[in-house]
Amino acid sequence: MPTSELASLLEHSDTAGRSVIRDAAVSAGLMWKCRNPACGQHNLRAEGLCGNCGWDRQGRPLSDDQPGLYVAPDELWEQLREEIAEHLRREALEPLPDAVTFPWVSGSDTSPWSLTELVLHRGGTTMIHQTALGGTEIEETLDEIALAVEPSYLEALRIMLPR
Repeated sequence: MPTSELASLLEHSDTAGRSVIRDAAVSAGLMWKCRNPACGQHNLRAEGLCGNCGWDRQGRPLSDDQPGLYVAPDELWEQLREEIAEHLRREALEPLPDAVTFPWVSGSDTSPWSLTELVLHRGGTTMIHQTALGGTEIEETLDEIALAVEPSYLEALRIMLPR
C-alpha cells in the first residue's frame, strides 16, 4: 500500500482505529515501531531511524555507522569526526548536530560519498545540508576511509559529532 493511502487511513480513523491500522501496518512490514522505551513511535518502512527520537530499527540510539567490509583505523575515524565538526563550526552551524550522514553517490573506489549534500541529525529530526567539501581535508580523509573499508553499493557513512 502506498504511503499516501496508509496516511489517509490513519488520518481518517479514530484513536482505536489508528492503533489497529498501525499494528496491521507493522505486521505487513509497511511500518516499524521504535524500540526506545521512552518513545514507541511508528515509522514508515523506508525510514532507517525513528523520526521522534533518532533510534534505529534494532532499538539502538543514534551511533556511528561505518560501512564496508573492513573497519577503518580509529585515527582516521577520529580525524574525520574532528574535521567535520570544525567545518560545521566555520559554517556557523551551532549547536552542532548529533551526527552527520554522508549519502552514497558513486561506485568508485574513492569518494563514494556526497561532498555537497549531507544529512544532519538532531534527535529524531534530519535535514539536508548543502556544503562544499571538495578539495578539503575531509575529502582526503573520506578517500582514505573508502580505501580502508571498501564500502559496498549504496552504503552511507554516518559519524557522531563530539559534544
